[in-house]
Amino acid sequence: PQVRGGLAPAVLRRIVAYIDAQLDQPLTLAQLAAEAALSEYHFARMFRSSMGEAPHQYVMRRRMETAQQLLKFSTLPVTEIALRCGFHSSSHFSNRFRQQHGVAPSVWRQC
Repeated sequence: PQVRGGLAPAVLRRIVAYIDAQLDQPLTLAQLAAEAALSEYHFARMFRSSMGEAPHQYVMRRRMETAQQLLKFSTLPVTEIALRCGFHSSSHFSNRFRQQHGVAPSVWRQC
């Protein structure tokens, strides 16, 4: 038999739902591990095994995906989008967005 490892499907669904619900709040590894009832170290390893990326990378990717949707389908100011997606400031959001996409959020919105 093949050993898969990772989080149990029910736990993974609960963690993903928790992340999506708390996306606008600061999320720590300790909070996520507590939600899964695991130690931080074990949770991080099991999450990576299940999702193929570290918890922080997953949270950042979900924040960016949400920001892209808001930029594309809403008329909210960039600052409001940054705060709704869990970034501390619009400059932090703009820097991260520019790193990932090569353009500022306002430019990306116009394309």
